[in-house]
Amino acid sequence: MSSEQVTVGPVELGYTLAEDDLLDGFVAHRRRVRRPWLVPVLIGAALVGLLLGRVLAGGSWAMSAVDAAALAMVVLVGIGLGLLLFRLLVAARWMYRWQVRLLMRGNPWLSEPIRATVDDTGLRLRSASRSETAAWSQYLRYVETDRSFVLRASERLGAVVLVLPKRGLVAGDPARLRALLDTHCHQSD
Repeated sequence: MSSEQVTVGPVELGYTLAEDDLLDGFVAHRRRVRRPWLVPVLIGAALVGLLLGRVLAGGSWAMSAVDAAALAMVVLVGIGLGLLLFRLLVAARWMYRWQVRLLMRGNPWLSEPIRATVDDTGLRLRSASRSETAAWSQYLRYVETDRSFVLRASERLGAVVLVLPKRGLVAGDPARLRALLDTHCHQSD
């Protein structure tokens, strides 16, 4: 069923955020963040490593085919290890789990039951200690995962993220919420 065929009205959600919900939101947002600077940085690092290797090896630029092949292998292994280290240290899921735990511990209201209403005017979130309203202009993009809809303020890394777990849908069918999001936000690839 396409989003044009769905009758769109207010969508009600009732849920209590869990660490896994926020983790899903962080991972979905991070996965969609564009990093156009990463490739030039890695190429620059490889070139600096190559130059340092040549300088430390005696500074002679003439080399045999065997030396060139060995140097190419060392550079490729270095780049591979660098990418692996980058993946393990910077983009690791354990780091997100740690951030989510800190966020939940520092904001106990996140663990309160939340009632959310999503309609053409925006979003309204209510809990025992908070009530918030957000216009659609605050959330320009969204990502749909298997577990939730992740609303994003922008494509930037530190952007505001709002997680709406699918398990919280009162009607149980995510098509109406998807249709609203398609109307008011842009779905990220």
